[in-house]
Amino acid sequence: MSTEETLTGQVDAAVASSVAALLAAQDADGGWPNPRASSVPCTAAALVALHLVDRPNSADLVKAGVEWLMGARNADGGWATIAGRPTDFAATSAAMAALHLIAPQESEDAVRTGFEVLERWGGVAGYPDPAITQMAGLAFSLADLYDAADVPRMPTEMLLLPGPLRRRVLSFLTVPFIAHVLLQAKQRPGNVLTRGIDRVTRPAALRLLTEITEQEGGVGSFGADPWLSALVATGLSVNGLRPDLVEAVLGYLRMTVQPDGSWQTLHGMQVEKVEVTGPAYVVSALGTAGLATDPRLRRARAWLGDFQQQKGFPAYDCPPGGWTWSGAQGWPNVLDSLAVLKALAQDENDAAAAQRLRTGVDWLLERQDRRGTWSTFVRNSLLPADGPCPFSTAEAALLLLDLNKGADPRADRAIRWLLRHPNPDGSYSATWHRGGVAATSVAWRAFSRAGLAGHPVAGKARQWLLNAQQPDGSWGTPEETGWALRALVGTGAEDSTRRAASWLVANQRPDGSWRPGESGVYIRDHVHYPDHMIAQGLVLEALVAYRDEESR
Repeated sequence: MSTEETLTGQVDAAVASSVAALLAAQDADGGWPNPRASSVPCTAAALVALHLVDRPNSADLVKAGVEWLMGARNADGGWATIAGRPTDFAATSAAMAALHLIAPQESEDAVRTGFEVLERWGGVAGYPDPAITQMAGLAFSLADLYDAADVPRMPTEMLLLPGPLRRRVLSFLTVPFIAHVLLQAKQRPGNVLTRGIDRVTRPAALRLLTEITEQEGGVGSFGADPWLSALVATGLSVNGLRPDLVEAVLGYLRMTVQPDGSWQTLHGMQVEKVEVTGPAYVVSALGTAGLATDPRLRRARAWLGDFQQQKGFPAYDCPPGGWTWSGAQGWPNVLDSLAVLKALAQDENDAAAAQRLRTGVDWLLERQDRRGTWSTFVRNSLLPADGPCPFSTAEAALLLLDLNKGADPRADRAIRWLLRHPNPDGSYSATWHRGGVAATSVAWRAFSRAGLAGHPVAGKARQWLLNAQQPDGSWGTPEETGWALRALVGTGAEDSTRRAASWLVANQRPDGSWRPGESGVYIRDHVHYPDHMIAQGLVLEALVAYRDEESR
């Protein structure tokens, strides 16, 4: 038996194992659970809020959380955002501040070692990103470990900008910005002018917080995220503001704490987590594996469709019709909506899904930027962390080209923008996925689907992907390898795709899954996280594409 025949059999077996595992894990309602690892920054922020606001009634929760934080420390003395991963600045500073504030004696050695770890990056003052310096400096100032006067001031006056401009400038950072300027007002009040600005902007800050939490169902959640919610509670409480909202957030934190005393990133707004995006990737992958009309996938598409938002989201000037990661309520965005729309488009005979698809595509077209791109949260965003996003722009173009049989003027506008805006090395960068593999892979596929595979810009993107492949055949993680393999299948890169498929087969776990890497972006360029279900969907879809190409 030849090497190619052996690999073909291995890929078939890997696909079958993955499909079986994913179908076995499907819930009765059609969705999937998405396992999340606990987060150091989320746990630290939640502990600080509970300790400052409700110490007598939260003693047991805080004690368990402190024990978890101490146990999550890496061997080098620092902390990682996800326990057990490489140490990072943001997680280390968050853990140190919480521990010193709550348990200074028990954590004395850990905090001292933590400062030694932070010196790798030049300490708080020497860290190269002002936003991280501000976050860490304010957290340390709460614990009397840093002088808040040395923290660069956040421009609170941005809250006074006219609504449309404020949305474009702050976008999804509106809530963390407000939380931190509230902390800033308490920790470094500044001079007469800055104190006056704080007073003048406070009504706008409180109005925006109220508006956003009500749009999330009024459960005390902000962004369906314990970290962000806890920051808001802390900022409000130290200023003696909105005790009702603070108490709602504390209720949310108590509801979302894990049995081991930790909190997870992007938990959602319910005790039982509902996550939309990862399962949408899985539905798409299972559809490409030949199950598009299977009743189990129709049930899954109905489950996804039911999370389509029926109300607008004024904070983003966003109409109804989109999706978010956290279920039927939350922050609507293009990235998650595209994942769902791709899944809904797989069975044209599924009438219910088709109706959701039509409404969702109308929503997507309304969210297209004037420049032809798509930002994530706010249309025509001026915030680099929001848009324009090459990944979402390419994904949207692909979807529209597929739905309209290869001809769509709005997709053409997106493609033209992509041709004009590659990175100098030919790659593209995603806003919410680490590195260049995700966006470059999807951009190359969009160029090919538009009949532009021969364009020099497209060729440079393809070559960048080939050059980025590692000696072991991967692109570093299963999901990045899945993106790249899916893009290169059928493009004349047989050696590259064969090595990639071999690596994926070799790294499949006995239960049929792959261990996700930290490819998701939590804080751009600084904090990343793994997403189990996205990884499974990407790898399965790529192996199916490889298998189908080899069988031709």
